[in-house]
Amino acid sequence: MLQRAENGARSNFKAVIDYIRSKPKQKVAVVCAADEAVLKSAEIARGEKILDFIFFDNADKIKKAADAFKVDISGIEIVNTASDKESAAMAAKAVRGGNAQILMKGHLSTGMFLKAVLDKESGLRKSKLLSHIQVFECPLTGSIKMVSDGGMNLYPDYEQLCHITSNAIDAFYKICARRPKTALISAYNRPDPLLKSSIAMAAVSSELKIYIDGSPAPISGPITLDAAISPEAAEKKGVNLNFKGPADILIVPNIETGNLLGKSLLYFTDSQSAGIICGTSKPVIMLSRADNFSTKLNSMALGALLSIFN
Repeated sequence: MLQRAENGARSNFKAVIDYIRSKPKQKVAVVCAADEAVLKSAEIARGEKILDFIFFDNADKIKKAADAFKVDISGIEIVNTASDKESAAMAAKAVRGGNAQILMKGHLSTGMFLKAVLDKESGLRKSKLLSHIQVFECPLTGSIKMVSDGGMNLYPDYEQLCHITSNAIDAFYKICARRPKTALISAYNRPDPLLKSSIAMAAVSSELKIYIDGSPAPISGPITLDAAISPEAAEKKGVNLNFKGPADILIVPNIETGNLLGKSLLYFTDSQSAGIICGTSKPVIMLSRADNFSTKLNSMALGALLSIFN
Protein backbone atom coordinates (compact mmCIF):
# COMPACT_ATOMS: atom_id res chain seq x y z
CA MET A 1 0.00 0.00 0.00
CA LEU A 2 1.30 3.45 -0.89
CA GLN A 3 1.50 5.92 1.97
CA ARG A 4 0.66 9.58 1.68
CA ALA A 5 3.54 11.45 0.03
CA GLU A 6 2.60 14.89 1.30
CA ASN A 7 -0.48 17.10 1.32
CA GLY A 8 -0.98 19.57 -1.50
CA ALA A 9 -1.54 18.43 -5.09
CA ARG A 10 1.04 19.37 -7.73
CA SER A 11 -0.84 19.66 -11.00
CA ASN A 12 1.82 20.93 -13.44
CA PHE A 13 5.58 21.36 -13.90
CA LYS A 14 5.55 24.89 -12.47
CA ALA A 15 4.03 23.54 -9.26
CA VAL A 16 6.68 20.81 -9.13
CA ILE A 17 9.50 23.34 -9.55
CA ASP A 18 7.97 25.66 -6.95
CA TYR A 19 7.77 22.74 -4.53
CA ILE A 20 11.37 21.57 -4.89
CA ARG A 21 12.54 25.18 -4.60
CA SER A 22 11.44 25.02 -0.95
CA LYS A 23 13.46 21.84 -0.28
CA PRO A 24 17.20 21.15 0.10
CA LYS A 25 18.90 21.08 -3.30
CA GLN A 26 19.43 17.67 -4.92
CA LYS A 27 22.48 16.87 -7.04
CA VAL A 28 22.26 15.44 -10.56
CA ALA A 29 25.00 13.20 -11.97
CA VAL A 30 24.90 13.74 -15.74
CA VAL A 31 26.44 11.14 -18.05
CA CYS A 32 28.09 12.69 -21.14
CA ALA A 33 27.02 16.25 -20.44
CA ALA A 34 28.62 17.88 -23.51
CA ASP A 35 25.23 18.56 -25.08
CA GLU A 36 23.53 21.91 -25.72
CA ALA A 37 20.16 21.02 -24.19
CA VAL A 38 21.77 19.43 -21.12
CA LEU A 39 24.07 22.39 -20.52
CA LYS A 40 21.35 25.01 -20.98
CA SER A 41 18.85 23.21 -18.74
CA ALA A 42 21.54 22.80 -16.07
CA GLU A 43 22.36 26.51 -16.30
CA ILE A 44 18.69 27.40 -15.79
CA ALA A 45 18.33 24.98 -12.87
CA ARG A 46 21.40 26.45 -11.18
CA GLY A 47 20.15 29.97 -11.82
CA GLU A 48 16.84 29.06 -10.20
CA LYS A 49 18.81 27.55 -7.30
CA ILE A 50 16.90 24.28 -7.45
CA LEU A 51 19.62 21.76 -8.42
CA ASP A 52 23.36 21.12 -8.32
CA PHE A 53 25.34 19.01 -10.81
CA ILE A 54 28.28 16.72 -11.40
CA PHE A 55 29.24 16.24 -15.06
CA PHE A 56 30.85 12.97 -16.15
CA ASP A 57 32.56 13.39 -19.53
CA ASN A 58 35.80 14.42 -21.16
CA ALA A 59 36.59 17.71 -19.43
CA ASP A 60 37.94 19.46 -22.54
CA LYS A 61 34.90 18.36 -24.52
CA ILE A 62 32.52 19.83 -21.94
CA LYS A 63 34.40 23.12 -21.77
CA LYS A 64 34.45 23.46 -25.56
CA ALA A 65 30.72 22.73 -25.72
CA ALA A 66 29.99 25.28 -22.99
CA ASP A 67 31.99 27.92 -24.86
CA ALA A 68 30.30 27.09 -28.15
CA PHE A 69 26.80 27.29 -26.66
CA LYS A 70 27.65 30.27 -24.41
CA VAL A 71 26.76 28.43 -21.20
CA ASP A 72 28.35 29.24 -17.84
CA ILE A 73 29.57 26.03 -16.16
CA SER A 74 31.83 27.70 -13.59
CA GLY A 75 31.46 26.04 -10.20
CA ILE A 76 30.15 22.74 -11.58
CA GLU A 77 32.18 19.68 -10.63
CA ILE A 78 33.50 17.86 -13.71
CA VAL A 79 34.75 14.29 -13.49
CA ASN A 80 37.10 13.76 -16.43
CA THR A 81 36.50 10.41 -18.15
CA ALA A 82 38.03 8.59 -21.10
CA SER A 83 34.88 7.13 -22.67
CA ASP A 84 31.07 7.07 -22.61
CA LYS A 85 31.20 3.69 -20.89
CA GLU A 86 33.39 5.03 -18.10
CA SER A 87 31.20 8.12 -17.74
CA ALA A 88 28.06 5.99 -17.29
CA ALA A 89 29.70 3.60 -14.81
CA MET A 90 31.21 6.35 -12.67
CA ALA A 91 28.02 8.44 -12.61
CA ALA A 92 25.88 5.45 -11.56
CA LYS A 93 28.41 4.62 -8.85
CA ALA A 94 28.31 8.23 -7.60
CA VAL A 95 24.52 8.12 -7.26
CA ARG A 96 24.56 4.71 -5.62
CA GLY A 97 27.15 5.95 -3.15
CA GLY A 98 25.20 9.11 -2.28
CA ASN A 99 27.52 11.68 -3.88
CA ALA A 100 24.56 12.61 -6.08
CA GLN A 101 20.85 11.84 -5.76
CA ILE A 102 19.73 11.67 -9.42
CA LEU A 103 21.25 9.98 -12.47
CA MET A 104 20.66 11.55 -15.89
CA LYS A 105 21.39 10.39 -19.42
CA GLY A 106 23.16 12.95 -21.60
CA HIS A 107 24.54 12.46 -25.10
CA LEU A 108 25.17 8.71 -25.26
CA SER A 109 23.36 5.59 -26.44
CA THR A 110 20.43 4.27 -24.42
CA GLY A 111 21.94 0.79 -24.33
CA MET A 112 25.19 1.94 -22.77
CA PHE A 113 23.36 4.09 -20.23
CA LEU A 114 21.02 1.27 -19.17
CA LYS A 115 23.90 -1.18 -18.86
CA ALA A 116 25.34 1.05 -16.13
CA VAL A 117 21.94 1.42 -14.44
CA LEU A 118 21.46 -2.37 -14.38
CA ASP A 119 24.99 -3.29 -13.28
CA LYS A 120 24.73 -5.67 -10.31
CA GLU A 121 27.60 -4.13 -8.36
CA SER A 122 27.30 -0.41 -9.04
CA GLY A 123 23.89 -0.02 -10.70
CA LEU A 124 20.53 1.22 -9.42
CA ARG A 125 18.05 -1.57 -10.12
CA LYS A 126 15.47 -1.97 -7.33
CA SER A 127 12.36 -3.75 -8.62
CA LYS A 128 12.06 -6.76 -10.90
CA LEU A 129 11.11 -4.64 -13.91
CA LEU A 130 12.20 -1.13 -14.89
CA SER A 131 9.81 0.95 -16.96
CA HIS A 132 9.89 4.32 -18.68
CA ILE A 133 7.29 6.98 -18.03
CA GLN A 134 6.63 10.06 -20.12
CA VAL A 135 5.11 12.80 -18.01
CA PHE A 136 3.34 15.60 -19.87
CA GLU A 137 1.03 18.52 -19.34
CA CYS A 138 -2.26 17.81 -21.08
CA PRO A 139 -2.69 20.42 -23.87
CA LEU A 140 -6.41 20.74 -23.03
CA THR A 141 -6.27 21.05 -19.25
CA GLY A 142 -2.64 21.88 -18.43
CA SER A 143 -2.61 19.12 -15.80
CA ILE A 144 -0.02 16.35 -15.50
CA LYS A 145 -0.66 13.01 -17.18
CA MET A 146 1.55 9.97 -17.85
CA VAL A 147 2.20 7.49 -20.67
CA SER A 148 3.97 4.17 -20.05
CA ASP A 149 5.84 2.32 -21.43
CA GLY A 150 7.14 3.91 -24.62
CA GLY A 151 10.83 3.60 -23.92
CA MET A 152 11.93 0.24 -22.49
CA ASN A 153 9.59 -2.77 -22.57
CA LEU A 154 8.75 -3.93 -26.09
CA TYR A 155 5.64 -6.14 -25.86
CA PRO A 156 4.74 -6.52 -22.18
CA ASP A 157 2.83 -9.59 -21.01
CA TYR A 158 0.44 -9.75 -18.06
CA GLU A 159 3.13 -9.79 -15.37
CA GLN A 160 5.09 -6.98 -17.02
CA LEU A 161 1.95 -4.87 -17.43
CA CYS A 162 1.33 -5.27 -13.70
CA HIS A 163 4.81 -3.93 -12.92
CA ILE A 164 4.52 -1.09 -15.46
CA THR A 165 1.13 -0.07 -14.04
CA SER A 166 2.34 -0.26 -10.43
CA ASN A 167 5.44 1.80 -11.23
CA ALA A 168 3.35 4.48 -12.94
CA ILE A 169 0.80 4.73 -10.13
CA ASP A 170 3.57 5.01 -7.53
CA ALA A 171 5.32 7.76 -9.53
CA PHE A 172 2.12 9.71 -10.19
CA TYR A 173 1.17 9.67 -6.52
CA LYS A 174 4.59 10.90 -5.43
CA ILE A 175 4.62 13.63 -8.08
CA CYS A 176 1.03 14.85 -7.90
CA ALA A 177 0.09 13.82 -4.33
CA ARG A 178 -3.29 12.40 -5.32
CA ARG A 179 -4.77 9.04 -6.31
CA PRO A 180 -4.54 8.58 -10.11
CA LYS A 181 -7.06 7.06 -12.52
CA THR A 182 -5.36 4.54 -14.80
CA ALA A 183 -6.48 3.36 -18.25
CA LEU A 184 -4.99 0.39 -20.09
CA ILE A 185 -5.12 1.60 -23.70
CA SER A 186 -6.15 -0.74 -26.53
CA ALA A 187 -7.80 -0.70 -29.96
CA TYR A 188 -10.83 -2.36 -28.36
CA ASN A 189 -13.06 -1.61 -25.37
CA ARG A 190 -13.32 -5.30 -24.55
CA PRO A 191 -10.96 -8.28 -24.38
CA ASP A 192 -10.64 -10.09 -27.71
CA PRO A 193 -8.69 -13.34 -28.32
CA LEU A 194 -7.37 -11.92 -31.58
CA LEU A 195 -5.67 -9.09 -29.70
CA LYS A 196 -3.50 -10.71 -27.01
CA SER A 197 -2.69 -7.45 -25.24
CA SER A 198 -6.40 -6.82 -24.62
CA ILE A 199 -6.67 -10.14 -22.78
CA ALA A 200 -3.71 -9.27 -20.56
CA MET A 201 -5.12 -5.80 -19.92
CA ALA A 202 -8.48 -7.19 -18.86
CA ALA A 203 -6.70 -9.45 -16.37
CA VAL A 204 -4.64 -6.55 -15.00
CA SER A 205 -7.76 -4.40 -14.62
CA SER A 206 -9.60 -7.07 -12.64
CA GLU A 207 -6.73 -8.57 -10.63
CA LEU A 208 -4.20 -5.81 -9.84
CA LYS A 209 -4.99 -4.05 -6.56
CA ILE A 210 -2.95 -1.04 -5.50
CA TYR A 211 -4.07 0.76 -2.36
CA ILE A 212 -3.33 4.39 -1.56
CA ASP A 213 -4.11 5.46 1.98
CA GLY A 214 -6.39 2.46 2.33
CA SER A 215 -8.41 2.95 -0.88
CA PRO A 216 -7.79 1.19 -4.22
CA ALA A 217 -6.42 3.18 -7.16
CA PRO A 218 -8.97 2.73 -9.99
CA ILE A 219 -7.75 0.84 -13.07
CA SER A 220 -9.78 0.21 -16.26
CA GLY A 221 -8.95 -1.69 -19.42
CA PRO A 222 -8.81 -2.56 -22.15
CA ILE A 223 -10.13 0.80 -23.28
CA THR A 224 -9.71 2.97 -26.36
CA LEU A 225 -7.91 6.29 -26.04
CA ASP A 226 -11.00 8.39 -26.77
CA ALA A 227 -13.08 6.62 -24.12
CA ALA A 228 -10.23 6.94 -21.60
CA ILE A 229 -9.87 10.71 -21.93
CA SER A 230 -13.43 11.76 -22.88
CA PRO A 231 -16.38 10.89 -20.61
CA GLU A 232 -18.68 11.89 -23.49
CA ALA A 233 -17.02 9.37 -25.83
CA ALA A 234 -17.23 6.66 -23.18
CA GLU A 235 -20.94 7.35 -22.66
CA LYS A 236 -21.71 7.29 -26.40
CA LYS A 237 -19.87 3.97 -26.75
CA GLY A 238 -21.51 2.50 -23.67
CA VAL A 239 -18.16 1.92 -22.00
CA ASN A 240 -18.26 1.43 -18.23
CA LEU A 241 -15.10 2.59 -16.46
CA ASN A 242 -13.88 2.04 -12.91
CA PHE A 243 -13.58 5.81 -12.52
CA LYS A 244 -15.29 9.03 -13.54
CA GLY A 245 -13.65 11.65 -15.72
CA PRO A 246 -10.52 11.46 -17.88
CA ALA A 247 -7.67 9.07 -17.02
CA ASP A 248 -4.45 10.39 -15.49
CA ILE A 249 -2.25 7.46 -16.58
CA LEU A 250 -2.30 5.81 -20.01
CA ILE A 251 -0.71 2.33 -20.07
CA VAL A 252 0.02 1.35 -23.68
CA PRO A 253 0.18 -2.18 -25.13
CA ASN A 254 3.64 -1.94 -26.71
CA ILE A 255 6.65 0.30 -27.19
CA GLU A 256 5.59 1.50 -30.65
CA THR A 257 2.29 2.84 -29.34
CA GLY A 258 3.94 4.62 -26.43
CA ASN A 259 6.74 6.03 -28.56
CA LEU A 260 4.36 7.35 -31.22
CA LEU A 261 1.92 8.79 -28.68
CA GLY A 262 4.71 10.49 -26.75
CA LYS A 263 6.37 12.03 -29.80
CA SER A 264 3.00 13.12 -31.20
CA LEU A 265 2.38 15.06 -28.01
CA LEU A 266 5.75 16.76 -28.34
CA TYR A 267 5.74 17.59 -32.03
CA PHE A 268 2.04 18.10 -32.81
CA THR A 269 0.94 19.88 -29.63
CA ASP A 270 4.21 21.34 -28.26
CA SER A 271 3.18 20.21 -24.77
CA GLN A 272 5.55 20.38 -21.81
CA SER A 273 7.06 16.96 -21.19
CA ALA A 274 9.54 14.95 -19.12
CA GLY A 275 10.90 11.41 -18.98
CA ILE A 276 11.86 9.20 -16.03
CA ILE A 277 12.65 5.55 -15.32
CA CYS A 278 10.78 3.79 -12.53
CA GLY A 279 11.82 0.72 -10.57
CA THR A 280 15.24 2.08 -9.56
CA SER A 281 16.64 2.75 -6.10
CA LYS A 282 17.35 6.39 -7.03
CA PRO A 283 15.67 8.60 -9.66
CA VAL A 284 16.95 7.98 -13.19
CA ILE A 285 16.27 10.39 -16.05
CA MET A 286 16.43 8.92 -19.54
CA LEU A 287 15.57 11.14 -22.50
CA SER A 288 16.11 11.20 -26.23
CA ARG A 289 19.23 12.99 -27.40
CA ALA A 290 16.84 15.09 -29.53
CA ASP A 291 14.81 16.37 -26.56
CA ASN A 292 14.97 20.12 -25.94
CA PHE A 293 16.22 21.88 -22.82
CA SER A 294 12.74 22.44 -21.32
CA THR A 295 12.06 18.68 -21.42
CA LYS A 296 15.40 18.05 -19.73
CA LEU A 297 14.74 20.72 -17.10
CA ASN A 298 11.27 19.31 -16.36
CA SER A 299 12.79 15.84 -16.04
CA MET A 300 15.43 17.10 -13.61
CA ALA A 301 12.69 18.69 -11.51
CA LEU A 302 10.73 15.43 -11.41
CA GLY A 303 13.90 13.56 -10.47
CA ALA A 304 14.46 15.96 -7.58
CA LEU A 305 10.88 15.53 -6.40
CA LEU A 306 11.06 11.72 -6.53
CA SER A 307 14.39 11.83 -4.70
CA ILE A 308 12.73 13.65 -1.81
CA PHE A 309 10.19 10.81 -1.43
CA ASN A 310 12.64 7.89 -1.94
